[in-house]
Amino acid sequence: MPTTISNDVIRIFPKYEAISVGSTLTAADSGKTFKVSGSGGTVTLPAPTEGFNVRFVTTGGLDTAHTVIAGGTADKMEGSLIVAGAVVDVDAADQINFVHSADNLGDFVDIWSDGSNYYVFGNALTSGALTATG
Repeated sequence: MPTTISNDVIRIFPKYEAISVGSTLTAADSGKTFKVSGSGGTVTLPAPTEGFNVRFVTTGGLDTAHTVIAGGTADKMEGSLIVAGAVVDVDAADQINFVHSADNLGDFVDIWSDGSNYYVFGNALTSGALTATG
């Protein structure tokens, strides 16, 4: 006879927040999903901190400029982006860019840290919608 195990933990909704361009995130922002839309700008991550994790997702069109997620520390972003079905290597990057002329609702980037680096995974519909630079 199968055994069913339940952990009685209250499930909560993730914290969603409109992105504030020109800001620097802190460890207290870990676990949040940031909504990217409107005017672009730069958001800087804190120095890599073990356990830190965030998600950025486009929820409206980017109308004037790219939105840049800066690593906070040079050459600390690693991972991959799937852009229009092609895998893009994120290798010792400084930033991830949501490109305003190619963005699509639902494009996203997940970022997490082990305390030494930031690890990145993202997905975008349109060619050139997500880039890694630096």
